[in-house]
Amino acid sequence: MKKTLSAALIVTLSACATPNGQSQYSAAQVGQAVQSEFGTVVSARNVGITGQSSGLGGAVGAGVGAGAGSYVGDGSGGLWAIAAGALIGMAAGAIAEQAVADSVGIEYVITMQSGVTLTIVQNQNKGDRVLGAGDRVIVQTSGAGYQRVLPAAALPTEIERPVGISVKDTVYAPPCPKEICK
Repeated sequence: MKKTLSAALIVTLSACATPNGQSQYSAAQVGQAVQSEFGTVVSARNVGITGQSSGLGGAVGAGVGAGAGSYVGDGSGGLWAIAAGALIGMAAGAIAEQAVADSVGIEYVITMQSGVTLTIVQNQNKGDRVLGAGDRVIVQTSGAGYQRVLPAAALPTEIERPVGISVKDTVYAPPCPKEICK
């Protein structure tokens, strides 16, 4: 019973996780440099995102359903009640897990400064600004290929080249032997 409650708690807590969006980063993304390019939104529309099911919801549901079924009947009738409870619980758990895993997102079509047009789907979390056609954006691309669309209206359109350290190139010339260099 304790294992069943632990598994149910894990499924419940995983439902509280906020997916990556404009203002939400995963722990693995913190401190990672990403390439950023400017673009303009051509269109945006709301989309549904089907989450990935781990199977844990069905397993927990089967355990809970079998446990509940064990209180019904005796002998072979009790076994049938356990089996029926497990099947019903498995189906209910799987449906519940999928409902928790599904989310709402936005599909952006963006023309980049380079002229390339991209379509990017990203999660929409509470507080994320929905960008519309004509909005200036930054598209971040991580090394793993994950892309995020961020508003760029508040950023300058022109900046001076950063001041840094310049590298002076020198040509190495080995010493010339006396016979040749007179």
